Amino acid sequence: MEKRSDISRDDRVGIDELEVIEEKIEKPKVKEEKEEKLTVSEEPDRVWVRLNYPSNVKMAGQSGERYVFPGIGSEVKVRVEDVEQLLARRRGGCCGAVPSFMFELVN
Repeated sequence: MEKRSDISRDDRVGIDELEVIEEKIEKPKVKEEKEEKLTVSEEPDRVWVRLNYPSNVKMAGQSGERYVFPGIGSEVKVRVEDVEQLLARRRGGCCGAVPSFMFELVN
């Protein structure tokens, strides 16, 4: 077994020596970066619309966005500018039946 070295010996760096060491260390130059303003686009206002037609329906609104309703009772968030067009859609009645609306607003 090796003998331990003398622990009582003071090998620590003194305060005066630390100040000299800190002066010799070159601090990196920080480039000033221009802050870029980020523009955050808000999501358009949307409304929930429910399908009342017993089928899968795929259609595009006036805004150009495509909507997919996977079956009767399915609810999809629709842009406000497309709601009027969807609510105006009716399915035709057969044999004198009154046409009914395909879509309704969800409260």
